[in-house]
Formats: sequence, structure tokens, C-alpha cells
Amino acid sequence: MTQRPTDISAQKLVSVNVTTYNRAPLLRRCLDSILQQHYSNFEIIVVDDCSPDNTAEVMKDYCTSDNRIKYIRHEQNKGNAAARNTALQHGTGEYVAFMDDDDAWIDQDKLSKQVNIFEAHSHQKLGIVCSGVKVIDENNAETIKRERMPKDLVSVLLKGNGIIHNSTVLTRREIIVRVGGFDEKMPRGVDSDFFRRLVVKYKYKVYIMDDITTAYYEHGSERMTTNKEKAAAKTLQANARVIRKHFFAYLTHPSALFNRVFTRTKKILSYYK
Repeated sequence: MTQRPTDISAQKLVSVNVTTYNRAPLLRRCLDSILQQHYSNFEIIVVDDCSPDNTAEVMKDYCTSDNRIKYIRHEQNKGNAAARNTALQHGTGEYVAFMDDDDAWIDQDKLSKQVNIFEAHSHQKLGIVCSGVKVIDENNAETIKRERMPKDLVSVLLKGNGIIHNSTVLTRREIIVRVGGFDEKMPRGVDSDFFRRLVVKYKYKVYIMDDITTAYYEHGSERMTTNKEKAAAKTLQANARVIRKHFFAYLTHPSALFNRVFTRTKKILSYYK
């Protein structure tokens, strides 16, 4: 039998920040998975970015049944970065866990393990504790994506990301504030942008757990859009913004710059032919 971790810092409040838009049925699965955590000292901050579906009704049920859940609704759609910043403003936890509305935690000791890791490495400049994921596609086929720390994390993040999965992340509130929160002018990739600033600019360290803590559900049909040209333009704008932000870092990582300017741009454009 696997022994459960001891909560060495169970008094530390964790804010679980969930941003959602028009995904009421999936949101239930997400919230239920959080509520199954053995680490009980948490609050759930759900920010609804003006969903046109019945998200508000779903949240009324959850808020009534558990006083650890807070629900905030934007009166107009502001985008994912703004929703993440709103969640930060309404939470009070020393630690913050990120969660996407269509994902689910599958390790009931996720928060216990991550808080323990942070507390055990309090003397280091640790900024993120994260893990690999179980990827579940539209046909319910499962693939385990176990992450390992690369030799050059800065180079990986400058090229893109693909290694720090948002719904697996635990960080400290003070770190999010210091880094400046989420960039509301970033057209796409706001999570990776935050992780990139944290590591590249502010030199925080990342701890990747061996555990698989989270189920990541793929929605292939959502990747396509009726306005492919607009989507491609937004992606290219985000690409250019990343280069401007980290221009000097790219000068010392020329392969990452080549990947961002040429390889990545070519790949982006191929999606919308």
C-alpha cells in the first residue's frame, strides 16, 4: 500500500483558481476533482468570463453546498488572462494552484505533495511545482505524458513550452504578484507567457514531480475555428510579443530564436491552410 504524504504545513491556505467560459457540463468534473483532495485547507475561486450558458446555475449549487467556493462573474468577456488576474485578486491563500475548467485532478494527494515540496525547499528560489499529465483524447484513448527537467529549461520556454502544464501548477501568491500576474495584452498562450517570465526574467526554479496528478482532456474540434485567418493573426501577434519581451534572452539562445521566428511560425501557418 502506498503511504499518503503527511501534511507538514496543513495550515497553509491554498487558493485553487479556476477560470471558465461556456463549459458548464465540464466544470462539474473539474470542481468535483478538486473537492476530492485530501488536503482540506483550500478555497476555490471560480471566475466566469461572462459565459452565455448555465454556468451561474451550476455554481450556485456548488457555492451553497461548500463555503470554500467563491464565484465571480465578469459582466463582459475579458479573456483568460483577465479572468486569471481576477481570481488572484479574490483569493487569500499563500499558495495558488491553477486549474482549467475542462481538466481534472486524478491524484487526491496533489496539493499535499506540492505544499510539502515547497516547504521542504523554502531555502531555494522555487517558483513552480508541477507534474506530468494523463492526456485523454476525444475517443477516450489515454496517454501518459511524464515530464522530466530538460538540460536548459530557459531554452525550452523561449521556444514554446509543452513541459509546464497549467492545471498541474502550484506556486506562491507573492510570486505571481512579483512577476506581474497574467499579461492581458497577450493574444494567446497566457499561461506559458507567465511561466516564461517567471523562469527567464525572474530566475525562479521549477520542480517537476514524477507523479501524474492531472487528466488533460483534448478537444480536437475546438482547435479549429470558423475564422482561421483571425486565429492565425492572433497567434503570430503573440509570437512577436514574446520575442519583444525576451529579446536579450533570445540573443544568448539563438537556436530558440530561430525556432520562434521560423520553425514555430511555419507550423502556426500550416494549421490554417
